[in-house]
Formats: sequence, structure tokens, C-alpha cells
Amino acid sequence: MDVWTVEKSLKTIDESTSTDSVRMRGWKHEEGDVDGRRRSVHTQTDCDRSNADNCRQIFSQRKWKDFGTVTTLHGMRYITHSNYSLVRRIIWAIVLLFFMGVLIFVVVDNTVRYFNYNVTSIVTVKYVNDLTFPAVTICNYNLLRKSYSEKAFDEDVLDAFKVFGPSNGQSSINFTALKDWNITDDLIKGAHQKEDMVIECSWRSTINCTADNFTQVLTDFGICYTFNDPKNPEDALKVQQTGYDSGLYLRLNLEQYDYFYGFSKGAGFKVMLHKQGEFPFVKQLGFAISPGFETLVTLKFTQLVNKETPYVTHCVVSEDIHGFKYTVETCQALCRTEYILANCGCRTSELPAGPDMGQLRFCTYGEIIQCVQPAMRKWAFFADLDARCNCSVPCFREVFSPRISEVFWPAEHITKALQDAFNSSESFLRKNIIDVVIFFEELNYEEIRQVAAYPFTDLLSDIGGYMGLMVGASLITFLEFVDFLAIGVIEYCQKHNIFKRRRKINISQTHIRS
Repeated sequence: MDVWTVEKSLKTIDESTSTDSVRMRGWKHEEGDVDGRRRSVHTQTDCDRSNADNCRQIFSQRKWKDFGTVTTLHGMRYITHSNYSLVRRIIWAIVLLFFMGVLIFVVVDNTVRYFNYNVTSIVTVKYVNDLTFPAVTICNYNLLRKSYSEKAFDEDVLDAFKVFGPSNGQSSINFTALKDWNITDDLIKGAHQKEDMVIECSWRSTINCTADNFTQVLTDFGICYTFNDPKNPEDALKVQQTGYDSGLYLRLNLEQYDYFYGFSKGAGFKVMLHKQGEFPFVKQLGFAISPGFETLVTLKFTQLVNKETPYVTHCVVSEDIHGFKYTVETCQALCRTEYILANCGCRTSELPAGPDMGQLRFCTYGEIIQCVQPAMRKWAFFADLDARCNCSVPCFREVFSPRISEVFWPAEHITKALQDAFNSSESFLRKNIIDVVIFFEELNYEEIRQVAAYPFTDLLSDIGGYMGLMVGASLITFLEFVDFLAIGVIEYCQKHNIFKRRRKINISQTHIRS
């Protein structure tokens, strides 16, 4: 073997050895990378495990101590400061916790009180230049005139009325003849007429009025007549002065000689003063005036303004209901009308029916006895039927309150002149003629306005007061705690770069899986 061959062989061996060495170094490098990644994963895991310790460092005892020293919460520094004895710190902690508990109780109690939405009323007297005069509805106590009844009914029916009256139709008397009687039709035809009722009428002592200024209306007291109730409430009469000569004067004829049996035990007129557009519930809300007296009616006007939901009054904002101005009485009466209509298929004259309810048939006398009266007894017995109407008070209402006084009429010195004028006796005058004067006492009115009994501003004021009294704190103190906790969380996030490290851990785990 020559020298050239030996050198070539040695070179081949060196190259082979060099290649193996490079491969060995590559394997070792790859193993080192894997070990490095594993060490990185272990390092991240160890860091995660130390997060709680780091958090405790952020909110360390020293930081709480510093915060307790500077916070405006009274007593806090005696708890957090290590210079004080343990017993003293415990006592202060108990005291602070006790008053915090009292504070929480008071805050909850006042918050519940606020959400009860109770109300109180504020009365204000307001002076104005003029006042709207009320609508005046007048009803005769006698529903049917004797002169009409004697022509309209048979003798046996008249005798039955003389003994029992129509309200006792279920008695032993045979009322077969009345079964199909349309009582409402006869109430309209047989009522006292306004032309006979109104003898004299004057407005503010200077303007004469007549029966034509009265409108016929069917009420719960039969046929009545209303003064000053125009279709447009803006056209209602107004007064700019007060007193006897600045209102409505009426001289009325009671026609007691034409009273019919069974409908009333008294003689006189029933009068109701109400707002224009309201249905007059004369039987429920009216007052009586008697013959033989001059009746003076002084008026007091009141506006009621109630709080809407969620306050306890739950007042109704709507101004109209089935064509009538909304009142609780109208709502309840219309509800009963719908109840009677559903049970009996008709309506009674004493309950209203709005123009938008259609042409409803009036009940016959037989239907009243056999259906309406039992249905109304059931209504009165079951309170839940009335509750179904859901008739809350209106949010706004105007009320006229009368104050009544009387003087004997006529005086002796004018009796003779009146006898000549009416061509009648003194007895006739005292039994049939009534003078009535209606006027405002003062040119002002009362506004009774509901307000929140415990408004939100009072709630905040009380909470602030109790916080200061119990723990010497305020809303600023609360913000101090929020600020302290927020700064701690922000420092923790900035120091440890939580979101970036989580992203790096996910990348490392992805490389290991690949």
C-alpha cells in the first residue's frame, strides 16, 4: 500500500468521524431545547402557583396598615396599626363591626320605607281672578206625578203602589200587570217638568234665566235638570265676585200636591253641585232642600292632585270613561252597568251608560224584580266583584263643597204680596215654594297636592347622616375603599403581565404537542 492510499483512507475516516460528531451535537442541541422548554413550562407553573402569594403582597398587611391610617373611616386606624395592643385592636374591631351592623340595619329599613312609596298632602290656598261656577243638578223627591200615574196605570196597580210602592214588588200583592212595565219610559214621561219647576231664575242678580237653561238628565234619582253643563266645558259660567248677589238664584215649585204614593216619604229637592261633564250621582252625593225655607249654599272649591303609580294612590290619569268625566263613583257605576248587562241583558235607569256603549235596552219591571235585584244583592255580598272594577282615584279632580244654611220663608211682611202673586194661600207657599241661592264664599281655592312622604333626596340625606353618626363615614369613604382595591388589582395586573404570560404559556404548550 503506497503512501497516497494510506492518506486517502485516513481522510475518509476523519470525515466519517466528523459527520458523526455533528450529528451527536445536533441531537444534544435538540435535547437541550426540549429541556429548556420543559424548564420554561415548569417556571411558568411555579409562577402561577405563586400568584396567590403575589396577591397577598399587593394587599399586604403593610398596605392595609397604611390605608387604615389615612382612611376617613373612624376607628379603622386602631384596628390596622400594629403599634396598638391586640386587646385594644380587638375591642375597636368589635365596636366598628357593631356600628356597621347598626348602619346596615338602618339603611335597609330606610330603603324599604322609600320603596313603600307612601304619600303626604300639601294644602295651598290659591287666589284667582275668577272661578268656574259648578253644574247644578236638581231632582224632585217625587219621581212620578200623580196626575200622570192616574192616567197611565190601572186602579189595582195604583192601589198596590199606595200600599207597598214599586220597590216591594215581590210581596204578596199580584204584580203580574207590572211584569212588562217599562218603568224608565214612565219615569221620563211622568216626571215633574222643568217648565213647572222653575218659577224664577237669575244669574248674578242681573241676568235672567229660564227653564230653557236647564238640561234634562236621567240619574240615580230619576229625571233631574242640570244648570250650567254645556257640551264644551270652556263655555261654563264664571264668577269674578263673591257673595249673595254674585251667584245663582232660583225660586222652585215643588208641586207637592202632585206627589204620588210609594216613591218618597219626604218632600223637597235633592241638589248636587259637580264639575261639568261629570255624571251626577244625586242619590249618593246630593243634599236636600226643603219648602218653607230660603236655602243659602256657599261654595268652596278644591283641586285634588294625586300621585301616579308607583305611589300608593295608584291614581288614574285618564280624564274620561265611556263619555263621562272620570270619577271613582262613575267608574264603579259603569262597572255595575256592565255586570247587570252581562247577567240580565239590559240596563237600569239608575246606572249610567256611556254614549260609546251603544243603545242599551232598559230593564222592564219584571226583569228588575227577577234578575237585577238578585244580581245586585250578589254584588253587595261578594266584595271581590267590586274589586274587579279597579276604580282608582283620579290623578286630578275638582270638587265643590257646599255649606248650607236656611232661614224661614216667607217672612210675614211679604206673605200677603206672595199670596197675591201666586193666587194661593200661605199654606200653599210654605209647602211648595223654595228659594235657593248658590254662591262662592271666597275668590280662591284650595289645592291639595300629594307629594312623596319619603323622597329619594331624604333617603340619601338619612343614609349620609347615619353613616356619619355611626362610623364617621361618607360616600367619599366608600370611594376610598373602592380606590384602594382598584389600585391593588391594577398594580397586580401590571406587575405580573397576566394576559401576556398566559399567551406565552399557550404558545409553549402548542410547540410541545407539535
